[in-house]
Amino acid sequence: MTKLIFSALVLLNILYPKASCITFTISAEVERAAVIHLEKDFISVYINNLDIYPKFFPNIVSVKKLSETDSEWLYRVEAPLASPYELTFLLEDKSSSADTLLFESKDRAKDYLFCNAVLTSAGEKKTKVDFVFKISMTREKASDVHFLAGILGEKFLSERMKEKLEGDLETFISKATKDMYLASRTRGK
Repeated sequence: MTKLIFSALVLLNILYPKASCITFTISAEVERAAVIHLEKDFISVYINNLDIYPKFFPNIVSVKKLSETDSEWLYRVEAPLASPYELTFLLEDKSSSADTLLFESKDRAKDYLFCNAVLTSAGEKKTKVDFVFKISMTREKASDVHFLAGILGEKFLSERMKEKLEGDLETFISKATKDMYLASRTRGK
């Protein structure tokens, strides 16, 4: 009987190798658009300045430029009933033009971060900015994310992460836009 059970487990591992490697993933993706009453070139220079992200995006602790295309982003995760912890993302700048900002994690296996902004002229001194922000965390066990994660589930935690990310992106857009207007006024003097 023991040999039969062992053989069945070996067969299951061969047929369904992922079944033995169960992981727990939470993720969120948010999109926002904003119209900013400034020239596209000014906004492009502004959003390509990595210093604005820890300054205006909640929970981005720091951004350090490592090379012409690589940067290290430190992101604080604040989960209910648990101590905050920090994730480090190594991002590659994949921007294809001055009208596009695109940073994406070099390693997608465990922690993934994606930041994208596309600028489109919407008239004289008026620019539409379309933002996409994605984040995901994959762990071997649910308890590696949070001690209640297994009970709450991936879907529930992903929905909470999305709500938090939506608020964070709104905050970033609002604060960065105000700072851009101020910077444009002081630049003109």
